[in-house]
Amino acid sequence: MKQNKKELDVDFIGGSGPLTKEEEKAISEFIRSSRERREKQKPRKARTSTRRKVNA
Repeated sequence: MKQNKKELDVDFIGGSGPLTKEEEKAISEFIRSSRERREKQKPRKARTSTRRKVNA
């Protein structure tokens, strides 16, 4: 049996107030730089090896 989740009607979770413009900008810059870093480190496709017939 599932438990019903209660919907909380809050704007902020925790004891801190809203972010300042400087804090918002710092967070945005961090997210942007991490995205760029992740894009540069995209996994490369591995080459698929071809099967060779072995005469044994």
